[in-house]
Amino acid sequence: MAGANVSENRLKREEQFQKDVKNPRNTPVVQSGATVEKAAPQYDFEKKNEADVRREPERKTKIAVLGPFTGELDFYGKDASDGAEMASDEINDRGGIKKQKYDLLVYDTKGSMDGARAGVKKFIDEKVAAIVGAATGEVSFSATKTLNDNQLILVSAGSRRRLGDSGPYNFRVTLDDNHGIKRLVEYVVKEKKWRNFALFTSLVNDFSIKLTAAFKGEIEKQKANVAQELYLWSAQMSNMQKEETSIPAQISKLKTNTPDALIYTGDGKEGAELVSEMRKQGINIPVIGCEDLMVPEFVSLGKAAEGTVVYGGFNVNSSDPRVRKFVADYKKRYNRPPTRLSALAYDAYYMVAEAIEKAPSLRPTHLRDSLMAIKDFHGVTGVITVGPNREAVKEPFIFEFAKKDSKYDFYSTREPL
Repeated sequence: MAGANVSENRLKREEQFQKDVKNPRNTPVVQSGATVEKAAPQYDFEKKNEADVRREPERKTKIAVLGPFTGELDFYGKDASDGAEMASDEINDRGGIKKQKYDLLVYDTKGSMDGARAGVKKFIDEKVAAIVGAATGEVSFSATKTLNDNQLILVSAGSRRRLGDSGPYNFRVTLDDNHGIKRLVEYVVKEKKWRNFALFTSLVNDFSIKLTAAFKGEIEKQKANVAQELYLWSAQMSNMQKEETSIPAQISKLKTNTPDALIYTGDGKEGAELVSEMRKQGINIPVIGCEDLMVPEFVSLGKAAEGTVVYGGFNVNSSDPRVRKFVADYKKRYNRPPTRLSALAYDAYYMVAEAIEKAPSLRPTHLRDSLMAIKDFHGVTGVITVGPNREAVKEPFIFEFAKKDSKYDFYSTREPL
C-alpha cells in the first residue's frame, strides 16, 4: 500500500511538473532517486553528412536548467535558474526565437549524481533543445556520456573545470582560469612592476594546487621570480608538523626574503584569515589571487586588504551600458544584485538562443554546429567566442581592492567589454 502511495505521489509531481514548466520558479521539486541507465546512442554523429542530419528528429521549443535547488549547494541552481529565466522572459517578450516562444524547464538534482542523471533523462524525454547547467560537479560530469549519446547540448554556466574534452555536446561559457592567470600576471609585472612573488597553496583544496601550478608557469614565462613557496596542510593530518598546518607559522616565513606580493590560490574565507595574519605580523605586501577572494569575508577586511589584485569573470559594477541594464533589471526582478553565476547563465541562455536562431533546424547536429560557430558574442560577462574544444574564449576582468566613495570593494581596472 505504501508503494502505491509513493507511485501516486510521484505521478502527481510529474503531472504538476508538466503544468508548471512555463513558470520555473513555481516548479515543484522532482523526485530524484535511482541511477539512470545509459541511454543508447541515437546516431553516429561523428560520421554524419547532411542527409544523415536531416533524418534526426527535431527538438521541441524548450530549453532547460539543471542544478541543485535544495541542499547546501542550492544557490548554484537558483542563480543559474534566475539568470536563465530572466533571459528566457526577455526573449519571449520580444516575440521569441524565430517567432516562437520557448518553455523553460527546470530540474532539481538535489546535489546528487543520481539526481543529475535523472534530470538529463527527463530532458531527453522532453526533447529539449539544450540545457543550461549549474556550476556543480554532478551537473558537469555525472551524465556526460548520456548527453553525448543522445546529442543533447549542455552549456555549463560557471564550472571551473574544463568540459570540452567530455564530448561534442558539452560546452562551457566560463572564463578559462589559465587565461585569467596569464592576463593577471602580465598586468602585475608590467603595470605594477612586481617581479618577486611568494606562492601560498592550500593543500586541502585540489583547485588551489591547480591554480598554483598555473601561476608558477606564467611567472616563469614573464621572466619573474618565485621567491618563496608556502603550503598549508590540513590540521587533521596526524603526520604533519604543527607549523605545516598553521597560517601564522607559514606567514612568519615572509619576514625574510619578503617578496613584492603574495599569490594566494585558496578560498576567500581562508584568504581573509591569511591577510589578517599578515597585517598582524606587520607584513604589508599586497595579495594576488582569483575571483574566489571576492566574497563578503574578504571584503569585510576593509583597509587591511587594500591593494589586493584579482582576475574575475564578471563585474557587477561595470559602466558598460549592457551590463548596467542587466544589473538594474535583475535587481528589480529579484531584489538583489546578480552574481557571476547568474550572469553566466544569462549569457549561456542568450548564446543558445542565438544558435537556435541561426541553425537551419532544431535537429541536434544543426544546433551544436550553430553553437560552435558563435564568435564575438557580446554578453554581460564579456565578449565570447566558442573555441574548437567548445570552451569559451574570453578575456578576464582585472580587479583591485580599493576605497571609493567611502566604501572598500573590488573595482575593475581593466574590462574586456
